[in-house]
Amino acid sequence: MKIGITFNLRKSDNERNAVYDSPITIEAIKKALQARGHQVKLYEANSKALFYNLALERPQIVFNMAEGNSIFGEIYVPIILDELKIPYTGSSPVGISLALNKVAMKRTLANIGLPVPKLYQVISSIKEPIQPIEEFPVIVKPIFEGASIGISSKSICFNFEQVQKVTAKVLERLKKPVMIEQFIDGKEVTIGVLGNFPPQIFPPMEIDFSPLNKKEAKASSGIQTFKFKTDYSEKASYYLPARFSSEILSRITDTVAKAFTALNLRDVTRFDARVDQNGVPYILEANAIVGLEPNHSDFPRIYKFLNKSYDDLINDILAAALERLKRNERVNY
Repeated sequence: MKIGITFNLRKSDNERNAVYDSPITIEAIKKALQARGHQVKLYEANSKALFYNLALERPQIVFNMAEGNSIFGEIYVPIILDELKIPYTGSSPVGISLALNKVAMKRTLANIGLPVPKLYQVISSIKEPIQPIEEFPVIVKPIFEGASIGISSKSICFNFEQVQKVTAKVLERLKKPVMIEQFIDGKEVTIGVLGNFPPQIFPPMEIDFSPLNKKEAKASSGIQTFKFKTDYSEKASYYLPARFSSEILSRITDTVAKAFTALNLRDVTRFDARVDQNGVPYILEANAIVGLEPNHSDFPRIYKFLNKSYDDLINDILAAALERLKRNERVNY
């Protein structure tokens, strides 16, 4: 097949560019597709000629991993591809928008009875007053960011003064709305989803922060901070399946399956969750554009646990999209 890859190239290692893909990742995806006999062409999403090039060359399908540059940047490439009637891997603009907006995602899931942390407030301006908070701890984090951008060990707040300081700092630095929500004390897990009819829910993968030394643990505080993801993630321990009873594991996968459908997602997604002391899995995030760095991202790590290769992962994502197109079935709005 003639396949295009849409992406945003990471040109520096600063926080703002953390969600973009490195040349190593782009090349690895390209080689994985070429290994199965496909012709592959790269399309940089920042290019002013993106629409023209896609319209002119018309790949048979696009492997989409573009993040975009604005608050709703992830929907930019899917909108172009839908307009050109070029099929692509991954979710539609509707599913991506619901996953990208953490507030919209949580409200959607709460409406169907799925467990999500309690949302206390959305703050869009430093001048906006923070309302009284019923119970601590809480966590302050950006609504639209991925890759743990804007999340540090200080994001977990144990009193109102800490909330005020952290909220002001994140607003001033990122210039984007933040949310104040209940912090779930428990174990961190991530869950991969692949396919559509029905989707395959992979066993939850537990992230164990205990191997980190004192300095690393302080910078992480038992959550996936930006510092943890960039510097310490390889030092943590990972367990697949997560160390829970079969009953709790089933509860997690069932919750994720319902969330995947409710958010109108398709082909591939990765969910982040925290499981409290009672075994209740609270959905934190849905990642419609999954990280695919071969030696760092969680989805490739899940595939390694399953004794599958990186090439298998990339081509399984492609196969999920091709199956959806072949069946010509609507899996979302």
